[in-house]
Amino acid sequence: MSKNIHDYIRTGYPAVAIATSDEDRTISAVTRAFLATHPDAPMWKIAATGGLVSLRPDPATGKAAVEPGVTYTPAFIKAGAMPSSLLIVLDFQHIIKNAAAYRGLRDALNTVKSANSMIVLIAPGWTMPAEVEHDIPLIHDGLPSREELSAALDLCVESTNAAMTADLRTAVLDSASGLTLAEAEGAMAMAFTGTTFDPAIVADEKMKLVRNSGYLEVSAPAKIGDLGGLGGLRTYCEQEILTVMHDPELRVRGVMLVGVPGTGKSLAARVLGAMMQYPVLRCDIAGLKGSHVGQSERQMRDALKLAEAVSPCVFYIDEIEKAVGGFASSANTDSGVTLGMVGILLTWLQEHKSQIITIATCNDYSKLPAELTRAGRFDERFFVDLPSASERADIAGVHLAKYSAPATCAASIAAASDGWTGAEIEQLVRSAARRTRRNITPEAITACAKDIKPISKVRAEEIKALRNWGSNNLRIANTVEAIHASAPKRHIAAAKSGMVVNRNLN
Repeated sequence: MSKNIHDYIRTGYPAVAIATSDEDRTISAVTRAFLATHPDAPMWKIAATGGLVSLRPDPATGKAAVEPGVTYTPAFIKAGAMPSSLLIVLDFQHIIKNAAAYRGLRDALNTVKSANSMIVLIAPGWTMPAEVEHDIPLIHDGLPSREELSAALDLCVESTNAAMTADLRTAVLDSASGLTLAEAEGAMAMAFTGTTFDPAIVADEKMKLVRNSGYLEVSAPAKIGDLGGLGGLRTYCEQEILTVMHDPELRVRGVMLVGVPGTGKSLAARVLGAMMQYPVLRCDIAGLKGSHVGQSERQMRDALKLAEAVSPCVFYIDEIEKAVGGFASSANTDSGVTLGMVGILLTWLQEHKSQIITIATCNDYSKLPAELTRAGRFDERFFVDLPSASERADIAGVHLAKYSAPATCAASIAAASDGWTGAEIEQLVRSAARRTRRNITPEAITACAKDIKPISKVRAEEIKALRNWGSNNLRIANTVEAIHASAPKRHIAAAKSGMVVNRNLN
């Protein structure tokens, strides 16, 4: 923003509007830029409370001069009409829609320009009347840069004598990204534990922005040990995601997880956030749709901007095929709303530069538009199959630990749950815990297993077709032994090497 405002000052623009949520920081940036070319210029500020307040203290008294009685009428322009002066106007976004206000401002622009002065309108957002939108350029002031946040952190460290390592500094700055300078300073102060800083406290303050927005949800944190099995996906995360997560050119932009419902795709997204130490922001695309013309597309853009503002993060879209359903027929069914929203998402997936990894889960790959699945939008597409015997034991162990159950029960569960999903294994453990009042036994496991009907049997043909397609066309997320027996041997070999096998080559 500093460069933009400097350019407008240098070229003699009489007025600009700045959209910012960091008012004090923006005022400081504007005054510094104006003083660079007008070192002795008077600078004034006016807000809804009225009165012109000098931004240059009187050298004799050290206090700012105030000219009372000036309100939002054409008379307030007189400060901007003084030779080589700066007038910063606050709260005017509520007034500019009034005809008398925008007419008085527009008529004064030639006088302000001839005086080599400038009027700067500052507000969180602007909706300009058509009469002035071509006369007053709009600047969007971004959030503080990493250098500005680092300077704020330096002041906190200096004032507290806190211990600070390079890794801790990176973690705190990552957590503060997306906050205004004032918010970051407050969060850093709260994060001081007496000897050092806790990045989790800073991150929690940032997540309040997300919760209050209504556009995104903050998914509950997951422990890395909560995810059982999925050795192929774990290996990919360790070798290709975590190793280059801070490299702008090499870092993974997105991963799609396709597979049988209940196999841990959603949990995998949250666990990846834990592995990367990133917050997980869940986007419900269908929930962004509004009733007014253009509202849905605007809210889609706002959600993506919010994700960028609080990055680094995991941007999580659950069951994406339901969100983009009707994409092809959108022009006929909902006046192109879905088409517009998906178009915005596709462009963002391709072009955003933020430190964000997008995780999308999908149960029915056939419903996704080809534009969404092509290379460049998602770096890798995984198929999450039904867990193998060892994976079932691993998953069972995770859930048994919650009830301090004997580890030997895991073998009983693995034997009784052939063809089950991870969600069904969790259901089995919970059922056994209820029946035994948390005193789970192998006998209780066997008895409860008789009452569970796995989806692989209830919807056998559908699940079989999905597994055949997934093992032949996508990279396998499970460990090698989890590939079902019907898969040709060369598919198993491909899974070991991380390759994707095209079914059409059989």
